[in-house]
Amino acid sequence: MSAILRRHSIGVTLVQMTSPLIPRLTALLEAAGGTTVPADDAAGWLDLAYEGAYGERFRTAAEAAEAGLRSPGGEDPENRLMLLRILAGVHEMRGDSAASAPFIAQRLSLLRELGRFRQARVEDDLGAMLLREPDRVEGEILSRVAEDLRAEDQASGNVTVELADVLSSLAVRRLQDEGPEPTLPLVQEACAILTALDRPEALAGARMFLAHTLLLSGEIAEALTTAGLVLAAPANRAVHGAMAMLQATIHHHEDRNLEAIESALRSVELYAAARVRKGAASAAALLAGLTGEEDDGEASVLAWRVAVQQAELGEFRESRLLSLALGQQLLELDDYPEAEKVLDALSVRLGGSAEDRSTRARALMGLGHAVTHLKRPLEAMSHWNEAAELFSEVQETDEAARAHLAAGALAASLDRLEVARGHYERGLELVEHSEDLDPLVLLQALHSLGHLLTRAEDQTGIDHLDRALALAREHGTTWQRADITDSLARGWTALGEGTKAVAAGLEAADLFAEAGDEDAAGDAEVFAAKVLLEMGRADEAETIFRMSTDEREASPALMADALEGQIEALMRQGKAEAAADLRRKLTRLKRRMRS
Repeated sequence: MSAILRRHSIGVTLVQMTSPLIPRLTALLEAAGGTTVPADDAAGWLDLAYEGAYGERFRTAAEAAEAGLRSPGGEDPENRLMLLRILAGVHEMRGDSAASAPFIAQRLSLLRELGRFRQARVEDDLGAMLLREPDRVEGEILSRVAEDLRAEDQASGNVTVELADVLSSLAVRRLQDEGPEPTLPLVQEACAILTALDRPEALAGARMFLAHTLLLSGEIAEALTTAGLVLAAPANRAVHGAMAMLQATIHHHEDRNLEAIESALRSVELYAAARVRKGAASAAALLAGLTGEEDDGEASVLAWRVAVQQAELGEFRESRLLSLALGQQLLELDDYPEAEKVLDALSVRLGGSAEDRSTRARALMGLGHAVTHLKRPLEAMSHWNEAAELFSEVQETDEAARAHLAAGALAASLDRLEVARGHYERGLELVEHSEDLDPLVLLQALHSLGHLLTRAEDQTGIDHLDRALALAREHGTTWQRADITDSLARGWTALGEGTKAVAAGLEAADLFAEAGDEDAAGDAEVFAAKVLLEMGRADEAETIFRMSTDEREASPALMADALEGQIEALMRQGKAEAAADLRRKLTRLKRRMRS
């Protein structure tokens, strides 16, 4: 953000926007191009010129400023001075000092005609320093000039706009070199001068700078108040958009999400109308996150679409990451066909840079999830294989491991056990050799491979599950400990160790109950009871089958499974009458389940 934009803004009054969220987002998508209506006078063209410069559309800004010079009001000295300054400024920001020079000369000439000789002298001496971000040496020059001007003004008892100009440019440099706290007094002094001189067009830009500096300094309440002052006064849409975005950011960090949503939406609308694409995309991304937090999936998807659209209109690389976020939001909403469209289109258009490969890999992971839910598992395997390779190429080891684990889980579900084993072993190898070892990814790799190996009656699987359980005790949750213990129970069963399987199953049930998952607890108890039944211990099995549903609110499916086991246990004990009573209960339950 250049010094010129921080110091000057005039024009439109903020319109109160109170319409519902979805129609406003839909309107943004339908009117993506922003305002194209030409201005009627110099003040209107000045607004458009500032908006163009703020949005880094420098040619548009220059054309608007030139149109302003030719329009009604273009001969007004104050309008003309500002139009000439923005013409000089946009050429400087483009690095074309030769194109800037004639406009600087015209402005100096006009200042002298108006008798503002000191201002002309200061601007002549400092030149482009007042039009762009000064370098470090220029910052030292500005500091000395500011001291001299301040001393002159104190001696004369006057306040002057040239001191405000110098302070604003100096503040830009000081913010870079020393941070927000030492910068704050400079910006406050510039605002005080512009307030005293009644320069609302310059004050809006200075206050915008002040609000951001206050926020960076941790002065949250003052930043919010300052932003409100800017929004309540005339200024162009770009400045209002910036202040609405600042409000949204503060409200979000202060957990006032509804206020943050309204401010973010207002920022998107203002930025989009002014064609400030980066600002609009950022505000829309914030809005998407906020509405997602409020479980408003439809609004969140629309906001992500607006963010993608604005970034694409500005031809920013960020559009790729925003498209990825849109695809992930659609996955969360179970809109798998639309998620496939977005993520497939994204993966196709990405190039070969490391950043692109990383983003492409993430798109392929999401695409794999989408097509899995669309019953195309072989495509998902292909996507996850490619994602794993890409993550490995860009040295995102944990992500590569996760891709292998996802592919392994899918292969296991298709009974392609050797393929699954290859993916699990590769995933485990990657995560064990990772420099930044993520214990939870390691836990998942050990659990997945251990479960698969015991399923194939391979004793080494128990060692993997024991390691996973140790990690879960140190880094995981109670539910994860329960899940791994449950896998151990099933592993011991496959290996013919019934007593160990029953003990692990009952321990898993206790852990699931502790974690609040009553259905999983009941299922673990039913499994233990079935093992006991297979071991010929029908009386113990019958007790556990009964306890699995008597002590909890069981789901119909769990209840049916437990009843079937209990009936068989009773029959093995020769208790046919009790079994018949339960069979009638089971018949009624299954009838209810079918209906």
